[in-house]
Amino acid sequence: MKRFWILFLMLPLLGGCHKPAPEEDQLDEQTRWTRYYVNLFGFNEMNTYYLWNDEISEALKAWATDADPIEKIKEIRYKDATGADIDRWTMITDDYESLIGNIEGVYKTVGMDFVLYYADSSRKNVVGVVTYTYAGSPADQAGLRRGDVFTRVNGSEMTADNYSAILKSSLYGSAPFQLTFRDGKSVTLTPVVMEEDAVNEVRVLESGGKKVGYLHYTSFTLLSLKGLMNAFADFKAQGIEDLVLDLRYNGGGYVKTCTILGSMIAPLDAVNAGSVFLLDVYNALLTEAWGEDPTCFEADFGDVTVADGVKVNCPAALNNSDLKRLYVLVGSGSASASEGLICGLSPYMEVTVIGKQTHGKYCGGLTFAAKEWYDSVKTQLEEGVYDGAQPYIGNWGIYVMFSRYADCNGVTLSMPDGIKPDVDLDDDPLDGYQLGDPRETMLAAALGLIGGASPDQVTATSTRTRAALPDLAIPMPDDLRRPGFGILVNEPPRF
Repeated sequence: MKRFWILFLMLPLLGGCHKPAPEEDQLDEQTRWTRYYVNLFGFNEMNTYYLWNDEISEALKAWATDADPIEKIKEIRYKDATGADIDRWTMITDDYESLIGNIEGVYKTVGMDFVLYYADSSRKNVVGVVTYTYAGSPADQAGLRRGDVFTRVNGSEMTADNYSAILKSSLYGSAPFQLTFRDGKSVTLTPVVMEEDAVNEVRVLESGGKKVGYLHYTSFTLLSLKGLMNAFADFKAQGIEDLVLDLRYNGGGYVKTCTILGSMIAPLDAVNAGSVFLLDVYNALLTEAWGEDPTCFEADFGDVTVADGVKVNCPAALNNSDLKRLYVLVGSGSASASEGLICGLSPYMEVTVIGKQTHGKYCGGLTFAAKEWYDSVKTQLEEGVYDGAQPYIGNWGIYVMFSRYADCNGVTLSMPDGIKPDVDLDDDPLDGYQLGDPRETMLAAALGLIGGASPDQVTATSTRTRAALPDLAIPMPDDLRRPGFGILVNEPPRF
């Protein structure tokens, strides 16, 4: 069990800075005071918890109360010698509720994921290809399926120059929008607040005379634990011998969920022994305060709280099929907890990674709401600071990298640029098959390996059906991904 508490340093900590006076700058009063109180919060969290706080110590000392906190975090987070971000994930936001909603899998959405491609070899126009939908979502109810190609958004063609702005204002917004598809069909989709069922597809298939479990899993949410329990109970009841875990679009989630899933996959002897699943490496301050506190497999997690008033019983060993092999489907969208799961399981079993190199998110983070932080340090603040902050801190919060995860031997497989696959294979949403269909490109490769084929054989025979679109994928920039992407969240701190 992780231990968390507030480590009190001298407050306020924005050394050399003072409360702003109206004549000092041209900022309006609301912005000026918001920046002051949010920067006080952000600085203290970074100074205490940030994995690389020693490396950015000079930048921390120079942090000013009138800085734009969102830009300040981007400016000072740890970089390499060329100025490129090593830490691409620490962020402060004025919409903390949306960040948490995305992490938890409950937010306003149409329930559809997609990737982008150039429309032709000129690399001018851009199209979107649906990768999957969630059951019961607006996209599902509109009949959208994997492989559908949309060419216009709200009547506008996407180009290499405008696609970012178009997507931010439509598919990543909260208002209704229209998609026009390659066949001329148009649909209007209205985002709704819904729980995305991260246990998206569960099947038991056969290959080489063996029963094989298949799970398409989209996010390590706490709410998905009930679905995971049911899926692995079914796998065990049907006697699977191998598991194909599809994480190609899974951007991360909670360490607790990752550990429970790992405890249902790992060999039973490791689970019953409570062996180390993941190790955490902290900054010097946290190392001194916490020491070593590894995350271990557990046979029975008991009742886990997944939402207010909702608990799920998680007897991991009871649902464990005692597997010796695991096949994981990945891509550049596989991040954080997805990479951590592969890393933590690899010392205990044969893990074959199929797809493209993963995102490279090797850090665990903590989320803090500004309001909660001010409540926790209320008695430590100078007189008047707590009351003064309340009108300004609103919905601000931070996601701060506080640890680097490693396996039981201290190895971090995803550092620095992601996990390289054992079998290099492109995801192909245009191959004509839905996820879970044994003919789908990446699943077919995994089943081929299980059936005795070699890596060269499965890559040579993979289905390629891009007659309509050339194989010219453009990566989606990080700033277009929903806020929950690349998240590895440890247990919330207990104040």
